[in-house]
Amino acid sequence: MLRIREFALSPRYHGFVRSYRQFCPAARALDLVGERWTLLVVRELLFGPKRYTDLQEGLPGIGPNVLAGRLRALEDAGLVQKRRLAPPVASTVYELTELGAGLRPVLMDLFQWGLQLLSTPGADETVKASYWLPAIESAADAAAVPEEIDDVYEFRVGAEAITVTAEDGGIAVRAGPAESPDLIVETDPATFARLGRGQLSPAEAAEQGKLAFEGDEAAAERCATIFGSRREEPDASVS
Repeated sequence: MLRIREFALSPRYHGFVRSYRQFCPAARALDLVGERWTLLVVRELLFGPKRYTDLQEGLPGIGPNVLAGRLRALEDAGLVQKRRLAPPVASTVYELTELGAGLRPVLMDLFQWGLQLLSTPGADETVKASYWLPAIESAADAAAVPEEIDDVYEFRVGAEAITVTAEDGGIAVRAGPAESPDLIVETDPATFARLGRGQLSPAEAAEQGKLAFEGDEAAAERCATIFGSRREEPDASVS
């Protein structure tokens, strides 16, 4: 906490980041993360360390100078740190510090609020499965995961995949396909957003041909329970 206070009071802070110069917790927080792209950089790091090139890939449209500047500001504020991976990888990655990880609930609430603003992706909008990781994590009810269960679900949203692991009474999500999923759920981004907003039930989406299940029936029921709605129609069962 001392480090972030020192940074906020330093001339470099007020010179590099536009400050509201208000003695207010919200204003001070926005001084640090309110710049364009900053919270999206944090979003990219919520689920593990990433290389600079990974961040560029996840943030299409950001210039290299802007990304470098945002990372430098986050490092100076004590929200992000660099770490060198051991050989044979031998790459430098960026990761959230404990202070930076404290933004997780803020972003989770922002995702939940933002769900009501999404409909169909625009022609010029980038659609990536990794953008939905926080929304999936916040939608999952970890308390609904039995201690003895070890399930792996693969959500295929459009052309990309998200892996959800339910085990040891908890939930873990990551971008990418699962190696041996117990259940595969396929849908499109627009339907996925409507499901997240509660505007469409899994059964209704399945009846409309916009949601498909493949895999273990029991795993499908557990997945539906974890994500808050049980499928009521037998036609929506796994194939």
